[in-house]
Amino acid sequence: MSTLKQTFTLVACASVLLVTGCVKLWRKNLEIKTYMVEVRREAEAVQAPLAQKLWIDSVHVLPPYNIRNLILRKSDVEFTTSYYTELLMSPSENFRNGFFTWFSASGIFDDVSVVERKGMSHSLVVSVLEFYGDTTDHQTVLKIKATLFDEKTDGMRVLFSKDYQRRIQMPEASAEELIRAYNEAFTKILSDCEQDVVAALQ
Repeated sequence: MSTLKQTFTLVACASVLLVTGCVKLWRKNLEIKTYMVEVRREAEAVQAPLAQKLWIDSVHVLPPYNIRNLILRKSDVEFTTSYYTELLMSPSENFRNGFFTWFSASGIFDDVSVVERKGMSHSLVVSVLEFYGDTTDHQTVLKIKATLFDEKTDGMRVLFSKDYQRRIQMPEASAEELIRAYNEAFTKILSDCEQDVVAALQ
């Protein structure tokens, strides 16, 4: 009886080790890759600020694009998500950081903030309307709506409101190329938006 009990214990321990090893191997094979949409501003800053303080509001990302997993369009009616690839942060945070980084380096405003609204002269409200990779033609699709408000007047006067859309061709269908195309699309949208902000303030 004692021998049978010892045998059962050994089998149980071996099973636990086997399952643990399989779980570790499964987790290793299911490694999730993490990315971030980034922008690099190469244009020179304006020589003198055109306004005081810009507040960048929280970016609203329309469903179903408001998830960290990358979204892919497979046909005119079918969408899917990539389980093994995701953004480092929420799309809302990612795009807000991009707008903050860009306009902080532009020199258009004395100050740009995503932390403190006090003392702002203008506010920028942003919505992401489309944000996906189109596998039917290997393109990324990014559509953003930006509205600039003058906070110094009663009723928050709208200085401009505009939709920006970019479709960038990818050399191949991969997560890395998808993110690189997003970076290019976002950079071009921010460049266009900056020009409209400058025109609205002059």
